[in-house]
Amino acid sequence: MLKRPLFIHGWAFSSKVFGKLPGIKVDLPSHGASRERYSGFGNMVKKVALRLSSGHDVVGWSLGGSVALLLALQFPSRVNRLFLIGTSPFFGRAWQSENIRAFRLMVRRKGITAFRQLALGREFEDELEEKGAMKMLEDYIALDLRDRLPMIRKKVFIIHGEKDRVVPPKEAIRLYTLVKGSKLIFLPGGHFPAEDERSLFATLLKVGGDL
Repeated sequence: MLKRPLFIHGWAFSSKVFGKLPGIKVDLPSHGASRERYSGFGNMVKKVALRLSSGHDVVGWSLGGSVALLLALQFPSRVNRLFLIGTSPFFGRAWQSENIRAFRLMVRRKGITAFRQLALGREFEDELEEKGAMKMLEDYIALDLRDRLPMIRKKVFIIHGEKDRVVPPKEAIRLYTLVKGSKLIFLPGGHFPAEDERSLFATLLKVGGDL
């Protein structure tokens, strides 16, 4: 079982991506039902922490995985274990600079719908405040957690799709080498490495019971 699970979605998505899974599901600023304005990763992590008690199993997908890592670093009592899905220690170095530029252009030219299809592998609809979301994306590209990750003292499960086209699988290996005692699991999927949220939850339960 997951203990007091908290689910944190990725960029351009919302808590809806986790469907009706049991637990706390947050909408990050500028995403979904949130009416908060995005004002930096530090404030965002602090506001998530204020909603929690202690000892939560935190599930973070993509950018949400970075939020989960910051939560464990800055508010360790709030976190029991981390489940990081499609997460990079430094997205800005996950690709060559020309690929990052192409990614920005893809989002601007083809829109959020195209990115959602690429990331999730199926259609997804929810509200997005584009100005705040784009600022969050730029901050995410610049967010380098590598030096801080060896300080994490939690059980960490790194779950990554072998066919991830958003965060390359090599990023999971980098994350694994930086987080002491972590466990790395590759799945035969994409950036959201499961058919739907229910099969993802089943994977989390299986993985969490292995340690």
